Amino acid sequence: MTTPHSKSMSRREFLKTATVAGAGLALAACAAPVAAPSAGGGAAAVNTGARQTVRYLSWWFEEGKRGETWKAFINEFNESQNEIEVVAENIPFDAYTTKTIVAVQSGQLDGDILMATPELAPRLIRSDLLMPLDDVLTRNNITDLSSAHDAMRKDGHIYGLDMVTVAFGILYNNTRYEEANITPAKTPEEWIEVSKALTDRDNQRYGFWSPHLVNEPSDFWFTLEEWCMPYDGVWAQGKTPMLTSEPIINGLKLFKQMYDVAFPQGADIATGQRLFGTGATAQGLFVSAAVGGLKPLFPDLYPELRSAPIPWESNKSIARIHPMMINKDSDVRDAALEFVTYMYQPDNYRRMVEGCEDVIFAQPSAARQEYLDNLHWLKPGFDGVSYVTPFDIVGDFVYNFQELGQIVITNFADVLNAGKSVEEAMAKAQTEAEALAERIE
Repeated sequence: MTTPHSKSMSRREFLKTATVAGAGLALAACAAPVAAPSAGGGAAAVNTGARQTVRYLSWWFEEGKRGETWKAFINEFNESQNEIEVVAENIPFDAYTTKTIVAVQSGQLDGDILMATPELAPRLIRSDLLMPLDDVLTRNNITDLSSAHDAMRKDGHIYGLDMVTVAFGILYNNTRYEEANITPAKTPEEWIEVSKALTDRDNQRYGFWSPHLVNEPSDFWFTLEEWCMPYDGVWAQGKTPMLTSEPIINGLKLFKQMYDVAFPQGADIATGQRLFGTGATAQGLFVSAAVGGLKPLFPDLYPELRSAPIPWESNKSIARIHPMMINKDSDVRDAALEFVTYMYQPDNYRRMVEGCEDVIFAQPSAARQEYLDNLHWLKPGFDGVSYVTPFDIVGDFVYNFQELGQIVITNFADVLNAGKSVEEAMAKAQTEAEALAERIE
């Protein structure tokens, strides 16, 4: 048997593993060398000789290439030793977000390893419920970690390591563009006109789709968050909401225009994905990670995928870091640390990013230019863009991101469905957000 620190298997061997990993997760025997007690707080786990089961919670184990890749790595790790078994537990995204927020509020996390969104991560770090991960960087000799990790640090320690950074951009179906003799838009106004020209409601052909239902709040809000970018706005400065500022008002008016002229209105996330995957919808504002999910479900679409340039002057877009974290109160936290350390070995990290078909490397030195050059959809929409993070545009509400989002989308839904003006809806939202700011720390 090899150990987690032995030479990694070849890419071909790994991809073979990926095809059978889903069936083998619950049965795989495992064991990695357990690290010395770490600065995680509480009593260290005691190795009694029995297999230690590590529960890894996330929303992405059913997400196309990402799910296949992670299941394969879990299987690979489990088979590499015989003391630790990592078990994947999949929770749908909205439910995962709610579950995590409730856990933080209760002061007790579920699971041993947790994935976090860029908005959940600061809340988790401030809660003091996490184990420091400095040892992962030391053991793997990582010195070029992305600056986005600055938000993952507290009191000189790092508490989250990025496992995917996704960036917003416009993906389109090249066949639909060519059929309509369309070229990518260069301004927000052209973006509306392009989307309108691609729409034929009588024949169920649509120019654009984005999450827009209040019963899918997490996806609706984190995507709507991007719509302050066309006019270089922010949703908040510190604890001051900016919901009635000109850039926010104009961005939401742009969304409403797009909704009116190009959306399959009322389409939920599953329907929206299917419409884009089958060519019924021509384009959408997607995170780069969506490609890995679309490719296996809609193989005919993949060759036709292209990305459009960011159609606003600032060329800014949001990039979202998703860190892996460890529950400091876990009885098997040192075993959990072994798996995180294994995944952050530079070669394993590179294989993970490539397997998921992601494009932004938290360890820049791990990136292979050959891999990036083979992604025909990467340029120009996801290359050369000026990226900002949610930390830059929601201010101190990053600690109460979902609460702010609920205020925004609930009021904005009245614009989409009840005929309210954007100004009227956001005036009400501003008042509610100011009240929220007074309640939060």
